[in-house]
Amino acid sequence: MLKEYDVVRAKSDLNPLIPRGTKGAVMLILHENPNKYEVEFVDENGETLELLTVGDDDLELVEN
Repeated sequence: MLKEYDVVRAKSDLNPLIPRGTKGAVMLILHENPNKYEVEFVDENGETLELLTVGDDDLELVEN
C-alpha cells in the first residue's frame, strides 16, 4: 500500500493530460476495496497538471 506523499508514476495513459510515465505525489488515501488514491500529477517543472483519483493498478512507486 502506498503512503501519503509517496512519489509515483502512471503505469499507463490515464487521460490526455496524464500519459504513461507522468510523475505525481499521493495526496490522500481513500480506504476503499481496492485502495484508491488522490494523486497530484506534475510536469517536468513541478507544475500541477491534474489531481486524479486512481487505483493501485494505475501507479508504480518511484520513491517514498
